[in-house]
Amino acid sequence: MPHNSNTILDDFSMGIRRIAELYGYDIVVGLTDGTIESELHNLNLLHQMGVQGSLFVGSVLSKEHVEVISKSGTPCVLAGQHSQISSIPSVHLDNITASYEAVTYLIQKGHRRIGMIRASGDSAVGGERYRGYRQALEDSGINLQEEWVTESGFTVENGMNAMRRMMDSNSQPTAVFCSTDWMAVGAINYLIDNGLRVPEDVAVFGFDNSFMAAIVRPMLSSVEYSGTEIGMTATRHLIKLIKGETVTPHHTNVAHYLKIRESTG
Repeated sequence: MPHNSNTILDDFSMGIRRIAELYGYDIVVGLTDGTIESELHNLNLLHQMGVQGSLFVGSVLSKEHVEVISKSGTPCVLAGQHSQISSIPSVHLDNITASYEAVTYLIQKGHRRIGMIRASGDSAVGGERYRGYRQALEDSGINLQEEWVTESGFTVENGMNAMRRMMDSNSQPTAVFCSTDWMAVGAINYLIDNGLRVPEDVAVFGFDNSFMAAIVRPMLSSVEYSGTEIGMTATRHLIKLIKGETVTPHHTNVAHYLKIRESTG
């Protein structure tokens, strides 16, 4: 699991711990820096310790990941992404649909100039949430403006810098959809620091409904889902595999909702 505190990953951990303890399993946690090298190191280390199974929360599975997991001979479940590997079940939410609904809500509020602050890469947070954004615009006949799509890291400061780059373009959006709440808080901070009003001048929509969403002012509209449920479901699946049982369906989605607050009017 990536070493990110005060994020949805805290809820993942809580759900994993609840179910593991219920069934009498101990947990060994390998914290990574989010790079493939760090993830492979931790997977190898855990397997050398003789774990009975692994829960993987990290980047998109690469060939190297799959080789290490297969070589270990122990079951593995992905939490936080959609697995394309038949032997590795996964649990997450439908990121594409959730993002589609968030952007559609902004369109229904009258916005036609909608930007996105997105995580880089083709992960669930980066790729799938971007695809939902793009599809919502396309289905509403709105042209995607490339200069209004800016990549960002996961901190508030990263979100501020991404918002600055977007607002420095020749034209400016009236609404922004963000891959995470932390990026969205950074966007709000930048807008307010530069004399713009949220949502009157620019509406902002986040994702994850983290604790930050209800603390920031104006309070942040966000996609809400249960990270705890993801962790619990993934752990149940892993215990089934450890016991030699079959997990169906191969991928499980948890429910999501739009939590509407002040930042979108």
